[in-house]
Amino acid sequence: MKLGELARESGATTATLKFWMREGVLPSGELRNQTTAVYGQRHLDRIALIQTLRTEFDAPIAGIRELTALIDRPDAVPLDIMEACQVIATGLAVGEAHDEYAGIIGELHDRVGWIRFDSLAAGALAHALAASARVGYPYRIEVLEEYARMLGPIAETDLGLIQPEGTLDVMARNLLVAAAAQNRVLVAMNQLAHTAAAVRRAVG
Repeated sequence: MKLGELARESGATTATLKFWMREGVLPSGELRNQTTAVYGQRHLDRIALIQTLRTEFDAPIAGIRELTALIDRPDAVPLDIMEACQVIATGLAVGEAHDEYAGIIGELHDRVGWIRFDSLAAGALAHALAASARVGYPYRIEVLEEYARMLGPIAETDLGLIQPEGTLDVMARNLLVAAAAQNRVLVAMNQLAHTAAAVRRAVG
């Protein structure tokens, strides 16, 4: 399809598509001749991902470029893409290092039988633990272990529901939507559990 058809199929304007190409987040079309480029399903998948990042997560173009560059790497690994999508979907901070929590997180892995590995998730947890401690709410390893043992089976179930079919763009978009939805539900369920516990104490 030509650029006009791509715009109609995707719901994006041709000006927007050209902008995304200039910014390097949308691949250029395949040149048929000196004046004509054609586009395919790969472009539609990428556009759907970009649109989700913009409309659902208000992601800046730099953040979109970071994720699409990761997807476009020849050695792209689905696990890395999954972690990047989780960070975007949850809004957790990972940039600041908190080495003082590395030992705690390593011990947490050992206690629940997880393989030790460096990950964005571990960095996000370290950042969250440091932020909690700063406001006077430190977490003991025993509490983290209890959380991990409850969340482990949920994570296994979630991974079993991920459909491996489709391009990495499709996978990334599905992960973003699913992670955001799960984050909202888990936070709301946690709030409901606290409310239920408070009510039980009040009437019991």
